[in-house]
Amino acid sequence: MAYVPEEREEERLGGAQAVREWLVEYVVELPEQNAVRMITVIRGAEMSEVQGRLYDVLRAQYAAEARLDVTVIRMEPVDMRTDVGLFEIGGVYQP
Repeated sequence: MAYVPEEREEERLGGAQAVREWLVEYVVELPEQNAVRMITVIRGAEMSEVQGRLYDVLRAQYAAEARLDVTVIRMEPVDMRTDVGLFEIGGVYQP
């Protein structure tokens, strides 16, 4: 899925992009350990801000590590237009 910026006026606040949630999927590789695949949601207005916040999260979580290799697999804004009917049948989740 590719990121396509939306140009609607309601997503802009006085010319600045609105803060939105981004889905970030990445792999963390530590020396002498198995790679760990992770998914997180980070708030930010644009991709560079989300990258900086991901760096802060990783730096705090792995503060004791001398080397940390991270591969970002996917970074895309969360689409807020979901169809609730696909997830609820009679008030119970149905896959």
